[in-house]
Amino acid sequence: MDDRTAPPIVGVIEQVAGQAPHRPALIHEHGAVGYGRLVAEVRGLAAQFARAGLRPGDAVGVALGEERAAIPVSLALLRLGCRQVALPPRDPAPVREDLATRLALVAVVGLSPSDAAGSAALIVPDIEAAARDDGPVAAPSLAGDVVVGTSGTTGRPKLMLADQGQLVHHAATLAGYGTVFHRQVPFDSNYGKRLTLRSLVTGGTEVLGTDLTPDALAELCARHGVTRVHMPPQVAEALFAAGARIGATWPDATRIFTTGARIPQALRLGLQERLGCGVHVQYGATEAGMVTIAGPEEHAAHPDTVGYVLPGVEVMLVDEHGRPVPQGEEGLVRIRSAGAIDRYLDDPAATARHCIDGWYQPGDVGRFAPWGALLVAGRRDDMMTLGTIKILPAEIEAVAEGFPGLRDCAAFPVRAPALGDIPVLAVVGDAGFDAAGLLAHCRARLGLRAPRKVVAVEAIPRNAMGKVLRQQLAEMAR
Repeated sequence: MDDRTAPPIVGVIEQVAGQAPHRPALIHEHGAVGYGRLVAEVRGLAAQFARAGLRPGDAVGVALGEERAAIPVSLALLRLGCRQVALPPRDPAPVREDLATRLALVAVVGLSPSDAAGSAALIVPDIEAAARDDGPVAAPSLAGDVVVGTSGTTGRPKLMLADQGQLVHHAATLAGYGTVFHRQVPFDSNYGKRLTLRSLVTGGTEVLGTDLTPDALAELCARHGVTRVHMPPQVAEALFAAGARIGATWPDATRIFTTGARIPQALRLGLQERLGCGVHVQYGATEAGMVTIAGPEEHAAHPDTVGYVLPGVEVMLVDEHGRPVPQGEEGLVRIRSAGAIDRYLDDPAATARHCIDGWYQPGDVGRFAPWGALLVAGRRDDMMTLGTIKILPAEIEAVAEGFPGLRDCAAFPVRAPALGDIPVLAVVGDAGFDAAGLLAHCRARLGLRAPRKVVAVEAIPRNAMGKVLRQQLAEMAR
């Protein structure tokens, strides 16, 4: 499934169902859904949608908060050949309306009038009836695709298409880490949808349930034999805080995968020590899918590595003029793979900046270690310029992490007309935290690259995937 000529996703899932109809595809709080039942629901829903007037190529919004319903609905739209986009009910109405307009949605699949957006028709699915519908239905289509968006942390979210090959790129790689998985990210996110589809095309089992407490997550993994659990950094931090309590109940076979933001070394090592499991960090982008995976062995060689480039992916490091940099030097990361996009939907300027000569350039700065692993220093957009000095926030954060009493931190710039970007460090510390001591600690190790000020905050603002909202931090510091 790692190329764009692969068979349709639903066609592959139907093959799994033909071989093992009773194998659990999904496990939820009320029971399990076997592959045979899931395929019946998907075929019936596709027939319902066709009778409602949907045709291949139609753009359709999905506004279902209940994942048990959202997954077969999403698969049915893929089967029918429709273009789909998630319209999470939790999102503000203006965001949903903007998507409906940008994509010219013809329908929204939801449960109530409040789920509708723009002038799109509302279609209410009936999953129980769908499972009993044994009428004729067309063969699965390869035309169905998914519109995904960036996080929007730097402005209006950029939209792009993920075709079916891109959606399941590297499915076999993740299956190699175990076939029973759980995610603490919603299905209607780009990352969540990819994880679910990768599991289904390899015949895996997904255990549903989001926003779980650390104790509930440990119990769920033990009860269902989960072999890998995917989570954003903030969930990993909550697990670490509860580690002394749940360490005895966390299954040894359940490995943790996290992505979306830089993971401090102290957090990784602390989780491994308290829970007794491997912690793996994935590096990638919404636009390119997975690029690397680093586990305990890779981190033992270098604590900040994101791992080796995965099979089927190419990474090149270039300078500001697009020329390859010498081995060991920092450069801008470029990615080429079957999982990467070649354009944004309605943003030609962003396409020109990021999609260059067949490569995707996310804006990250990295270098290759002598043994071949990739190290990512941070985002070029986050780079601060103090006079002639270039400073990445990750440099400051890496030095600050582990300082006594520091629970969380993030560096950000405060603009000064004469000097440029003044580096400031926002911190979340224990009672009596020694801010002056932290400043001295950073100055001793970073010199002129050290923060000029430490600002105490109640929490570091982050998006759903754990990325720091640095502009919001700068506004808080004014």
